Formats: sequence, C-alpha cells, structure tokens
Amino acid sequence: MTESSYPKRKHLTIIKKNGKEYFKVQYNKTKIGLVVNKTFSNYDDAAELLDACENKFGQSSVKGLIHVEENLQAKIDEWMSKPPVYEFFSRYTERYINPKYEHLNPADAKDRYKLRQKESTIGMIKSCLNTVISHDVENEWTLSKLLFAQQIKTKIADLRPEEVTVHDVNNLILALKSKGLSPISIATYLSRTSVFWRKIPALRKDNRPLENPWLHYDRDILTNGNKIFKKRAFRFDRATLKKVARTIQGKNIRPIVHLMYKLGLRRQEAVLLTKSQVLEHPTPHIYIQSKNTERIVYLNDRQYRFVKGLMKPDQERLFDYKVMGFDGSYKKIFEDHNLDVKQHDFRKDYISRMIEQIGLSNSILLSQLLGFTTPRAIERLKNVYPETGKLQNQTDLLNQIGHSSSRITAEHYFSLK
Repeated sequence: MTESSYPKRKHLTIIKKNGKEYFKVQYNKTKIGLVVNKTFSNYDDAAELLDACENKFGQSSVKGLIHVEENLQAKIDEWMSKPPVYEFFSRYTERYINPKYEHLNPADAKDRYKLRQKESTIGMIKSCLNTVISHDVENEWTLSKLLFAQQIKTKIADLRPEEVTVHDVNNLILALKSKGLSPISIATYLSRTSVFWRKIPALRKDNRPLENPWLHYDRDILTNGNKIFKKRAFRFDRATLKKVARTIQGKNIRPIVHLMYKLGLRRQEAVLLTKSQVLEHPTPHIYIQSKNTERIVYLNDRQYRFVKGLMKPDQERLFDYKVMGFDGSYKKIFEDHNLDVKQHDFRKDYISRMIEQIGLSNSILLSQLLGFTTPRAIERLKNVYPETGKLQNQTDLLNQIGHSSSRITAEHYFSLK
C-alpha cells in the first residue's frame, strides 16, 4: 500500500524513517482520562487503536490496557534500578568467578581440582540464595498502635539486597539445619555468601554501600549454644602414630601421608605435586602455590632425598592418583583398620608442632611458612599456644624448618617407617 492509499485520519500521523514507515496515534482526552501516544509499524494496528479511542465503549478498554502497560513498565523500571539478589549473583559470577578459572584446562589434574572448587563455591552460595525461608513484610496498617509483620515464604535470591536482614539469615540457618547440614558446613556456606555480598556495591551503577547481614547472624542458632570451633592444640598420641605407620606400610598412599605429616602439605598439594615444584637451589625446597597464597616448604637433606626418590623419569607428577581417587583409597584403608584419622589431621599436627617451636609472637613468619593468607588465623590461637616458642635464635629456626639436618629437625619429624 502506497502512502496515498492510506486514509488520512485525525490523530494518526505517518512517519518515514530509514526507508520504513511508522504510524503514530496521538489522542488526548484529558476530561475522560484518556491520553494515548503510541507508534506502530503496521497501519491496521494503529487504525484499530484509534477506532477504539473514538468509540465510547472502546475507550474504557483502551484505558485499561494503558494502565496495564504503565504498571508493567513501572515494574521493569524498578527492576532495572533495584535488581534482585539473583541478578547481582549473576553479575558476580561473570565478573569475579569465571575470569579466575577460564584459563584452566579440564584435562589437567590440578586444574580439574580447581574447577571443582569453583563449582563448590557457586553451589554453596546458590544453596543460601535459593533455599526457601520465612521473610517478614511490614503491613501498612496498624492495630492498637502496634505494627504487625506478615511472613511470606520466599528465597533470598528473589529479594532486593536492601530487603535482606539478619533475621532472614537466621531463618536460612534454621532451613539449612532442617536439611541435615552440619553447623560447620553452614558456617562455610555463610562465609562464601558474605564474600559475594561485599561485592554487591561494586556491581551497582551508583556504588551505593550495603549492610552485610551475613556477618551478624545469631551464632547460638547455628550451634545451639555449643562451640563448634574449639580452639585447641591438635597432636597425635604416640599409639595412634604407630598404628597409622602400620596401616599405611607398603600402601601406595604412604608417601602422600608422609608429605602431609612431615611437611604440612595439604592433601591436594601432596597428591598433585610435580617435579618442577621441587628445587635444589639456593637450598632444597618445594614451591607451593595454593589459592591466593604461595610459600616455600624447606627440605633438609633427608627430606630432599625422600622427595627425589618419588620422582619418575617419564612423568612430571610424582603420583598417579587424582585427588578424589586418593580420597577413596585413603578412606577404605583407614576404615578397614578401624582408624578414625582425617587426612587434614596430619597437617593440623604439623601446624601445632611448628607453633610450639616458633611461638605465636612470630605469627607473620608462621603464616608464611604454613601457607595462611593472613596472620590472623594464627593470632586467634593465643589462648591455645604459648607466645614464645622453644627456638631461641635464627640457627634454631633454620634447623627447625629444614635448612639443615640438625638433631632438632630429626627429632621434630616422626618417622612413618
């Protein structure tokens, strides 16, 4: 249809733009509350709207449609200006989590482990955001000068960040406990979500500050009034160590347990150890890079010979195990011998020995040697360990951490042979 073939009508304007035709309806009857300003790409649609505007019976329908459109647009505008939590988590994942792992190769054992850590972190935060909780919504009416709160079932993901309160986090704790999660697991979930929450202001256009309710939840609700993080020194008794030695004798897991106990390596650090991490100069050591930290694990001559003896000429890694494969073998062997010893217990014992020798007053040095991100984790143990250690000078310290093979170093490490 050409331009001349379109019937000319009052309140309908034909607009040409970029080779296309548009049809604009402008109808203004403020006396009856009808104001229309709408553009169409099809003439028939525009004419149909105008017909309804000029018809007494059609005017009420048009006003109803306009009201619906305005409400919808208002909701869209509100969502854009104040998105819900799930939108911020999507932005957080894209900006902070994905770039951290995008360079990893799923075919590489170390990278696979890191990718599992990524999925674990995302899963914990999603559990916090997507678990149904009771959320208080204030009513706009009062009775006897008391403001009543109505509780609704919702997810934190569907709320705006400003709407999430400490009370919501407390209710989340109860919901997670009802699913069978342990207090320590829940505390880890909340900690991961708190890290995400701190980034929300940076994910906003206006950088508005935001209270962090994940830091102020009721610890008694989580623990039922009991302490779950008991700060106490962990040490194996001699009988347990002897039983461990007999249990792992001749087993493939033995050298990995040896590294965790004697050098304080974490499970994945020991299982995924490579030749390129073991260096002889300027003094024998293992270079460890874990998460956001890096450290040097010094080796005395005896330890260096032990690690060198684990190397195979035709492969970079010292062990064939994958992390989950080692977990399975470890669990079966120790269960078969009725031994309740967790893998991390070996590193905990090592940490206790190091602190006893060096002293809490050297928290910065300890955090570097043990691979902690900050000294705070060490300093929290002030009521558990002495401020000063058994080592009195630099020579003692060097012997202790393995720069030379001294009597102290030899006695410090327990032989699993």
